[in-house]
Amino acid sequence: MVALVVALAAAGVIVIVSQPAASRLSSDFTINYSAGVLIRQGQLAAPYRQAELSDMMRRVAPDGAIDPRLPFSLPLAAGLPYAALSLLPLEVGFRLFQLVSIALLLLAVVVLERALPLPPGAPRLAMLGLLAAVPTWATLTEGQPTAWLALGGAMVVAALRSKSLALAAGAGALLAVKPQYLPAYLIILFAARRWRSLAAASLGAGVLLLSPLAGGVGGLSAMVHNALSANQAVPVRLNEAWIGLFGPALPGAATWLAIALYLGVLAGLVMLAWRRPAAILAFAALAGALTALASPHALPHDLLILAVPAWLAIVLDRENALPNVIPGLLLIDLALLVDLRGPEVPVGPIALTLVVAWYWWQFRRRAEQRHRPTIGRAA
Repeated sequence: MVALVVALAAAGVIVIVSQPAASRLSSDFTINYSAGVLIRQGQLAAPYRQAELSDMMRRVAPDGAIDPRLPFSLPLAAGLPYAALSLLPLEVGFRLFQLVSIALLLLAVVVLERALPLPPGAPRLAMLGLLAAVPTWATLTEGQPTAWLALGGAMVVAALRSKSLALAAGAGALLAVKPQYLPAYLIILFAARRWRSLAAASLGAGVLLLSPLAGGVGGLSAMVHNALSANQAVPVRLNEAWIGLFGPALPGAATWLAIALYLGVLAGLVMLAWRRPAAILAFAALAGALTALASPHALPHDLLILAVPAWLAIVLDRENALPNVIPGLLLIDLALLVDLRGPEVPVGPIALTLVVAWYWWQFRRRAEQRHRPTIGRAA
């Protein structure tokens, strides 16, 4: 298994370093970079106006390198780092963004290690595992801000054992960059009855989500509209959520079905949290995995947030609450690798569902064995 992880990590480094210039120009980074230019120029409403954004994308990436119909759907404040990077040439900004993303992943590992320590050497192995993960490749080659989500999720885990409200507020702000992943982590704080941390995280998320209002009263609705358009909620190829499995067969109802499925999973997590689960780490791992599976829109790079439940699962493995989780993580990664070849039906969500179901059953089984009275005690 170690040899396989090393081979995948080496392949990932090659994919990232050797990415063609045309691929970089057509990446999501170009969209966010173009929005960053508009923000830096003081045109705070322009990123959500497709005509103005398209015009800027044509200037940044000429010769039709990127589809100008693609929208900017992040909260306005999430565009500020891209505004700073827009001071640099696109190529330089892209590479710097990759380096910063790797640094944020390393910081996420450090945060998790301090909150839930593993044996010495675990952080190095974790970074090796992240380099071997297809979501990391996708994040770095697309210039996506999903490393921010992984760090935000790690900070929520740290907030379970810390009284720092700033930590919780920062976690909420980072997770609000892609709001569909935010509620599950707020529910984790609710399950642990960390009321002050929950309030701080909600406040941090609220500030980021309301930032489009800086461009005018229509900014918030424009962001939501963009998030729901251009395949943001409609199933597309490589959608690694449940909706990616059967959504293409229901093109007319796929969006609303995806939203209903997502809300149903969140309602189930709230019900579990209301009962105050005794095993908070197990609940957090389950919530983190389910929010990815139930997301209306989960491309491979979005699954980088699974780094957090993966760490929690390894902690539970060390506590003998789960069997070895490395084979399951490798199975998921190999399934995502298969999906990159473009099969008609994505196998990633199937593999992730089977792995989550298997480990949840194993967790329940081992918990029952721990609480089952021995013959001598019963006598």
